[in-house]
Formats: sequence, structure tokens, C-alpha cells
Amino acid sequence: MSESLRQRMSKQRLGTDPLNWITSTKEEDKPEAKTIPSKKQIEKKTGRPVTNKREITKSSQSGLPEGWTRATFIVKEETLEKLKDLAYTERSQLKITVNEALETYLDGKKIIKRGDN
Repeated sequence: MSESLRQRMSKQRLGTDPLNWITSTKEEDKPEAKTIPSKKQIEKKTGRPVTNKREITKSSQSGLPEGWTRATFIVKEETLEKLKDLAYTERSQLKITVNEALETYLDGKKIIKRGDN
């Protein structure tokens, strides 16, 4: 190796020994020790703000926005697969796709209200 090449290599960032940082005893080369903050130093995180301020009358409404509720339906497996595929195609949630399909189906129908409300 030529002398000028050796001089250039010695001036490089890592120097001539790229593993020198492993055995280094210099204080500035040592990583700083992480300290655990005390309870007083930790600010209380409030988390996600609550947006649901409605009165919940059924357990199926808990955790849902105003006007939504949970319901269980029995459907054919083929129909469910089609709904899931449609939701995937539209890059939408299944609940949104089902809701839109039901609204489209019910739109324009003559509907008689039940008396048990």
C-alpha cells in the first residue's frame, strides 16, 4: 500500500480500526445511562378524548357513536363473503358496507312501524 493511501485511511472517520469503539474507555464514547423518571416527573397522560356523551340505554350501545347499536344477524355464508369482498373492494369497513346496503334496500319501501317501541 502506498504511503499516501495509508495517510488518507488514517484520517478517515473510523480510523484504521473500525472496532475501536468496542474497547474504548473514553467517557464521551460511553452511552449515557438512562434514568427512570419519578412519579412527579411523569405527566398524567389523558389518553383519547371521550366523544360519546349520550345516555346509554342498552349495553349494545356502549362504545359506539350516537345513533349506532350492535345487532346480531344470521345470514348465508355466501352473502357474508360477498359483503366482506365488497367492503374490501371499496376499502371500507364491513359495518359501513352493511349499513349502506340495508339503507339502499330500505329506501323507498313502505314500512309500517311496530307497536313495541
